[in-house]
Amino acid sequence: MDNLYELVPLRTPLIQQLLICLLLLAVAVLKTAAATEPQATTPVYYPGHPRQDYYVELLQLALSYPCAAQYQLQASGLDLPKKRAFDLMNAKAGIDIMYGSASAERLEHYQAVPFPILRGLMGLRIALVSDKSKLSQIHSVAALAKLRVGQYISWSDTAILQANRFNVEPVSDVEGLYKMLALGRLDYFPRSVLEVLQNQAEHAELNLQIDPHILLYYPTATYYYVAKDNSGLAEALLCGLEQAQNDGSLSQQFERYYGGLLQQLNVKQRRVFNLQNPLLPADVPLQRQELWYELPNNKVPQHE
Repeated sequence: MDNLYELVPLRTPLIQQLLICLLLLAVAVLKTAAATEPQATTPVYYPGHPRQDYYVELLQLALSYPCAAQYQLQASGLDLPKKRAFDLMNAKAGIDIMYGSASAERLEHYQAVPFPILRGLMGLRIALVSDKSKLSQIHSVAALAKLRVGQYISWSDTAILQANRFNVEPVSDVEGLYKMLALGRLDYFPRSVLEVLQNQAEHAELNLQIDPHILLYYPTATYYYVAKDNSGLAEALLCGLEQAQNDGSLSQQFERYYGGLLQQLNVKQRRVFNLQNPLLPADVPLQRQELWYELPNNKVPQHE
């Protein structure tokens, strides 16, 4: 009677069941404890200081989904020229992510996240003019192409307009463009819908006007970029962006940032002048209409 194992053999069915239950309970407790522990995250540094703008907020949104939750967005504190920041990103020297237009050169040197984060807005162009009636009677691409359009000599817009046979006046001084327009040496100066109001305000002394009639359009894409060998971050961002697109979160953010601006510029009521963009990389997903801003239906013909 001194030994309990003689009284209650270890191998009885009851003891076996109790041991199994205790083992399962221990496993469950360990799993719960592991689940409540904070998961290790990899910091993702963007250039500049902490801020809330469209690009940073969209990154935060994309990284909030489970498929990208292993990354945590942080400001680098580094204010750098764009080219320098891109170089540091590729060298993994304090910058992990950038954004910029989709171009063959960037796609060659960096890894793009192939999702048009601005829905093509940089390709929606509204003209600054010296007189609001200047373009009121222009109803074909050919007629618009004959007028004198100002552009900075090294901008990609210059090459795009020239490829579409526009009468481009390339200028080596950006400020000179506004002065030439005010003096009547140019007929119009197209700017992105994201820039035109600010550009007008910055040159208020020239009394330049925003043309109310025309929307010039050529397809462009703005991408996030990561280092060439950082496929993990690129895949996580693409997954997060796709999920934000699918559940409507991206559309809500886009509308919050740009809906009022596009309405103020009366974009939907303008005549649309469609141009080709020979500089656009071939793999930009133009066929996915849901990723792009929906243009007005009133497109003008190439010729009258």
